[in-house]
Amino acid sequence: MTQPQNDTNQLPDDLIENLIRSLEHTEEEECTCDDVYAVVDQYAEAEFRGEDVQRLMPLVKQHMELCHNCCEEYEALLDILEKNDPT
Repeated sequence: MTQPQNDTNQLPDDLIENLIRSLEHTEEEECTCDDVYAVVDQYAEAEFRGEDVQRLMPLVKQHMELCHNCCEEYEALLDILEKNDPT
């Protein structure tokens, strides 16, 4: 007979939700954080110019929807571009 799990051994709900979301969005072809860091500046600049980054860099877009660290890096770069925009 299995004993009930102790509440201290359970994963937090938000972690479980993030894991499920990540699994739902897993694709056969994906890129890594290193791949994204190599082009995140180009991605941010393209987004800033109003280009369709979803079409231009779909794997980067997909990765950043799932990866908090890469998304933070992108948002920081975009913020710098917006603050330095002379218009």
